[in-house]
Formats: sequence, C-alpha cells, structure tokens
Amino acid sequence: MFTFVLKVLRKAQILFPLLLCSFCVPIHIRDFLPEYARTEEVAGGSWLRLPIRHVDQLPILELSLEEGKAPVRFLLDTGSFASFLKEDLIPPGSPTRMLSASFPGGSVRSVRRVLKFPLFYGNGKLFEDVEFYSHDFPPELRIQGLLGMNAFAGQVVLLELPRRISVWNSSLSLPPPGFGEENLFHLHLRFGQPLVFVLRPPGINLEAWVLDTGAKFTAMEWTGAEDLAYEDGGEVTVFNFGGGKLSAKIRIFKPFCPVFVRKLGEGTEFCLSELEVFPGGIPSEVGSVRAEKGIRGILGRNWLENYRILLDTKRSLIGIVGKETGASRE
Repeated sequence: MFTFVLKVLRKAQILFPLLLCSFCVPIHIRDFLPEYARTEEVAGGSWLRLPIRHVDQLPILELSLEEGKAPVRFLLDTGSFASFLKEDLIPPGSPTRMLSASFPGGSVRSVRRVLKFPLFYGNGKLFEDVEFYSHDFPPELRIQGLLGMNAFAGQVVLLELPRRISVWNSSLSLPPPGFGEENLFHLHLRFGQPLVFVLRPPGINLEAWVLDTGAKFTAMEWTGAEDLAYEDGGEVTVFNFGGGKLSAKIRIFKPFCPVFVRKLGEGTEFCLSELEVFPGGIPSEVGSVRAEKGIRGILGRNWLENYRILLDTKRSLIGIVGKETGASRE
C-alpha cells in the first residue's frame, strides 16, 4: 500500500506543475510545429497556407519560377509597388523599362530588364504571371528576389507574420471568414503601396500609413512630432533597397494606439502597450503629416506581427484582427 501511494505522489509531482502551467499560459501545439504548404478548406472556400522562412530575420517565401525547379528566395515586401529578380535570373535581351522608385534614404532611376514569370510552390501554381524588374541586390540581403504588391493584384491574402501567408480561393467569390465589419477598412493604393488612414490620439488629423512587411521597424516622419511623448531606445541600423544604411536611436511609444478609420466618425482602435518606432526614413517627396498630401509613417513587422492582416485587393479592403481573440476597441 505504501509503495502504491508513493508512486501516485511521484506522478502527481510531475503532473501538477504541468496542469498549473496550462492554466497560467495558453499553450498551442501549432506554435511548436513547423509550417508547410497545404490547402485548408473552410466555410465559403479554401486557404492555401504558405510558410514564411526567415533569413537574417527577413520574411522569405521560397517559390519557383518553373514547376519542379529549385526555389528562389523572395523577400515578402508589401511596401514595394513592384517585384524584382536578380540580374542573372532575367535573360539578356529581355524587354527593358525605366524604373523610378524612392525608398528610405535614397531613390533610383534606371533602365531595367523586365519579364513576367509564373510562380510555383512545390508542384502547384501560386500566381499566373508576375512582372519582375531586374535588380542587383546588395550582398547584405541574402535574397534572389523581392515580391511586391503587384504580385498580389486581384488576390485575397492573409498575413500571419512571422509564420505564414495564406491565399484565399472561393469558387463562389465569397469573402473569407473571420473579419467583421468593425475590423474591415478601405484599402487605398497610393504609389502602388497599401495604405490605411489612422488617427493617433491625441491627434485630430487623418494620417496615411503604409503596411510594410519589408520593414523590420515601424517608422514615422518626425517633422511636427517633436512634442510627442516617448522613451529613448537603443541605436539601430537598417539597410535600404539600394544597399545604403540608415542609423538612428529608436523611440518607444507607450502605448501605441492608432484608430483605423472606416468612414467619417467611425473607426476601431488597435492598442499595443509599447512599440519601437524608427524616427524618419520616409522619402521627402512622399512624406507628409496630412493624409491627402502623402505618407506619415510605415507600419513595419514589429507592428504587423501582433495581428492577422487581410489584404483583399478584389474588394479593396484591409482586415485587422488580433491573432487569438480578434480583440479590438471601438
């Protein structure tokens, strides 16, 4: 009898900490499983789930230019209006076009080779034809291509950073589930980039912000924001599209609570207890504190990774919900 009780107690010593821990911290088995490409049937249609890999902390999609061929590393960059491929992947003699682009810390205007390619995941086709510009990526970026917003034109995609991106398919042209009216906002494309209009308390002026998966940090044009309350963070260095470097001391907002505007007098607030913001970095020719004149800021991965972000280019809508609860405040 004594031996039996001892065995039970020993088991209890192992079980009780696990049980207590399960009540304290929500554990999701999926968080410990590797992502893989798969189709998931849901009400109204299906999701094609594609894993995001990470190279030097960059979100990478591994896709092939030909079915069954070795994949190419694409940086997932919704902040770019165009898509790009390494010079040696676009054959000499391809059509050429002038490219003009601005980016944090610089700009480019040059003639590039241009070609359209389908994109494949495993043995399935993802997109029919995506137009790519040739580009000489700096050695600091260990990628072979960049997938910009033009690749997602006419698509409905769900960003669940840092783990995966999903592409929606519905034979009945139904919208994907999980996004109520209070979590849907008009998708504006300006300079080919996805914009949202927000108010940042205590501000009263509408501001335009870009959803940018290619940016590690959220960034903000600091002109006119000198009186904002923030805490100083550490010095950081970021690389831009042209291979240049930008360095600055991070500024920490506590809290960061933008109100996303649906229409006049209606909006939903999404609040983070704190957020690191890179001061400046918005190209001068597009930066403005006023929404009708230009871009105030960039919502980078350190903001995007807190939410599930729907980019519905068919209906021109952006959806935002919390990853677990979908919680937001009116």
